[in-house]
Amino acid sequence: MAQKLQYEETLQSILGAENILITTHRSPDGDAIGSTMGLLQFITKLGKKCTVVVPDEFPEFLHWIPGTDQIIRFDTNKELVNKLVVDSDLIFSLDYNVLSRVGEEFCKVLSGLDKKMIMIDHHREPAENYNYYIHDIEASSTSQLVYDFIAYSGNKDKIDLGICEALYSGILTDTGSFRFPSTSARTHEIVGEMMEIGLEISKVYNLIYDNNSIDRLQLLGYVLGQKLSYHKDLNMAYITLSHQEMTDHNYQPGDTEGFVNYALSIKGVKFSCLMKENESGSVRMSFRSKGDFDVNKFARTYFSGGGHLNAAGGRSSIGLEATEKRLLEKAIEVLSK
Repeated sequence: MAQKLQYEETLQSILGAENILITTHRSPDGDAIGSTMGLLQFITKLGKKCTVVVPDEFPEFLHWIPGTDQIIRFDTNKELVNKLVVDSDLIFSLDYNVLSRVGEEFCKVLSGLDKKMIMIDHHREPAENYNYYIHDIEASSTSQLVYDFIAYSGNKDKIDLGICEALYSGILTDTGSFRFPSTSARTHEIVGEMMEIGLEISKVYNLIYDNNSIDRLQLLGYVLGQKLSYHKDLNMAYITLSHQEMTDHNYQPGDTEGFVNYALSIKGVKFSCLMKENESGSVRMSFRSKGDFDVNKFARTYFSGGGHLNAAGGRSSIGLEATEKRLLEKAIEVLSK
C-alpha cells in the first residue's frame, strides 16, 4: 500500500465517537509527539473527548509543545491506560505501521480489540487490520498527513497556532530540517500556510535544537571522538553506545537524536547506523542511507525493524558486541554485491 487517504471516513469516525484514544510508538520522537498533539487539538475543537497515550518517556525538548501536559504514559500508568482502552470506541495509531512498535506489553493491551481503529502513518508495509487509513509513504511525516487530513476534510479554518506549532515540530524533525528526500513541494507549501497563521519557525527551531544540556553536548563529543567507526571500503560508518557509557554521561531520552546523521555526513559514506544498548542488554538501532540503498529492507531482513528507504529502525537481543559483529557481517554481504 503506497497511498490510502480516507479523509471523509476518518472525519465521520471522529464525529461518531464518544471516547477517542490516540497512540504512538515507543520512544516517541518529534513526529510522534507533534502529530499526536496536533490531532488531539483538532479533535478537541470538534467537541470530542480525546486522550493521548504514549508507551514511555519522550524527550524533554518536546515538552513545550501545546498539549503535552495531557499525555499519559503507559509504562507508569498501566491500570489507567487499560481502562482508557476498554472505554474507548475509536483508537488512532499515529506514526507506526504495526502494533508491535508500541512495545510488547502495550501491544497486548491493544491487540484483538473489537474497536474501530484508524492508522495515520507514512512508513512502508502497514498492517492490514485497520478500519481506515491515512497512509502515504511519500509523505515527509505523519504530521504532514495530519495537517492534510484536517485541511482536506473541510476543517482548515480550525487550524490555529497551537496545531501549527505541534505539526511543524513533527515536520521539522522528521525531514531533518527539510534536507531529507521526503521533503516535497507540498511540505514547503504547508509550512507557508502555517506561517500565514502565525507560526514563528525560528522559535520552534530554537526550542528543539538550541536547547541542549551540557551532558548531551559532552556525549556528542565523546561519540565523535571515540565511538565513531568508519569503513571506507564499505562506504559505511556506525556508532555504538553501551548502557554504561550513556549512564556515565547522564543520558536522557532524546540525547542521541541526530547522532546517526553525523556518521552519514562523512564524505563518501552511503550507510550509517547508531546502536544503543539498554539496561536489559538489548540494542536499539537507527539506520540512515543516501541514494538507493534501502535501509528499510536491510532493517526488516536482519534486525526486526523497518521504516523508510533512507531511514529505518531496528532491534537486536543478542547484546551490543554481537550486534556490532552481525551488522558488519550483513553490511559486507549486502554492500559488496
